[in-house]
Amino acid sequence: LIVAPLLYVTDLTQSDQYGCVHWQPEEPPFGGNDETLEEQRKQMLQLHSYEGMTGADREEVCKLMEVTYYHQRQDINAVSHSSLCSLKSSWPYLFCLKVFSTHFQLLTDITLLTGIMEGFQAKGKRILKFFEEKPTNNEVCAIVLKSGQESSLVSCILLLLMAHFKEKFESLFLEADVAATAADIQRTAALPDSPRLIIQGDKMNPEKWMQSMEGKLVLGSSSDTFFEGLAALFAIYYTLNLEYQEGAASTMEFIQ
Repeated sequence: LIVAPLLYVTDLTQSDQYGCVHWQPEEPPFGGNDETLEEQRKQMLQLHSYEGMTGADREEVCKLMEVTYYHQRQDINAVSHSSLCSLKSSWPYLFCLKVFSTHFQLLTDITLLTGIMEGFQAKGKRILKFFEEKPTNNEVCAIVLKSGQESSLVSCILLLLMAHFKEKFESLFLEADVAATAADIQRTAALPDSPRLIIQGDKMNPEKWMQSMEGKLVLGSSSDTFFEGLAALFAIYYTLNLEYQEGAASTMEFIQ
């Protein structure tokens, strides 16, 4: 059942220029059709009704989400673009980091988590050293002074880039208490329409992260490493055909 991207016939569109090599496959995967893909989608919905998001860990679900990639792209790319709510209703298992990452890989031929990690390992310390030696403004200086051995390299670089480009922290991130649950944040925080990475704990060394979009949490409480939160952010932009919000575009384009 595992579908490799090479099994898809792709239609080159303007989106392909931005790294999306399988933005909308022309045909279903070999041996499939619209009816079988819809039946597989309903099969996952039934499983979700019994097991909720824990079902995303099943190998069966991972395979089905790969097989139905063509159908997912149809729904995402529809001219009358589906709302987030209806997309989550149709494809609930899309909204977890594991499946988002797989979808991103099918979309771009890039392994998301590996790409983010290798990029920061190869270039992160060089960027940090540049700002330490040549701070570009007072806010950059303040972040450099606060950073230390306990700081997360990923979050430190993101904060430095936002300060350098004079973009506001809240245009990309929100802060929350480390003990806050997803329900707490949904109830008390003013979540904007554009995607936000919610940092729990010290913003120089976050302990947890969540992801919001259209005023709703789309990825819940997670204690995974912070670079996985950044990977989730990119996955949402690419998977759902979203433009970077103006207030954070320079930082996101630099990381991209």
